[in-house]
Amino acid sequence: MDLKITDAQPPSGLRAAITDIVDGTRAYSVWSALGWQDIRQRYRRSMLGPFWITLTMLVTIVGMGPLYGALLKLSNKDFIPYLSLGIISWGLISMLLMEGGSSFHSAESMIRSVRLPLTLHILRGIYRNFIIFLHNLVAYIPVMLFVGIMPKVTWLLAIPGAMLLLIAAFPMSIILGIFCTRFRDMQPIVSSIVQLAFFLTPIIWKPEALGKHAYLVQFNPLYTFLELIRGPIYGDPPDWSLYLNAIGITALLYVIAVPLFARFRSRVAFWI
Repeated sequence: MDLKITDAQPPSGLRAAITDIVDGTRAYSVWSALGWQDIRQRYRRSMLGPFWITLTMLVTIVGMGPLYGALLKLSNKDFIPYLSLGIISWGLISMLLMEGGSSFHSAESMIRSVRLPLTLHILRGIYRNFIIFLHNLVAYIPVMLFVGIMPKVTWLLAIPGAMLLLIAAFPMSIILGIFCTRFRDMQPIVSSIVQLAFFLTPIIWKPEALGKHAYLVQFNPLYTFLELIRGPIYGDPPDWSLYLNAIGITALLYVIAVPLFARFRSRVAFWI
């Protein structure tokens, strides 16, 4: 787990931000090991470990699926897979958002004691949540058995969707990390917004329920990334417009994040 820092003396401004991003990305062995350690530490002495989250998701699906299917007058065979994939995918999106805001604050002791790229702590959180997402997919297996779903080649289209989400999560975590570190009240605000977004995003309901206003979901960026993961597995491959939307959102996030990181990177250690 050797980490090579590009410059002996840290540069300033935009060059410092780019150097930090490059060094942090190259340090795969470090942030992946730290992310895995986070998972082990969080669930140490637990019999099921991180699969407690998977079990919780499965219980949620079993409880909400038949109920909301009946309320929305949808068949369980159609609605339960939709709901299951929505909850599993939303679990990844919501954790990336909420933990992105605490990326720097949660690594306070390490930032103060060791000179490491700040982006390393962001990548650590993204890696950790992606690993949890992968084993949360296990919760979909009972749904497949119950409904009688067989794996399809089109499921592989969820991979580029997940990669686009992770790529977008990087600049979003930089933005949220800086603001939530500078303004501590931002973290609970982000959590509240994420909870509200759960009901505003088609997870437990379908866009068709909005009738002629169904087009409004296209203005929800969270729906874009959610559908890129859920759509291919559910059996509704995303339209190319969703990929273009995701790429546009990601590009915009980088345009905002890089100058912001260049401006405030040197102050993060003092704010925490």
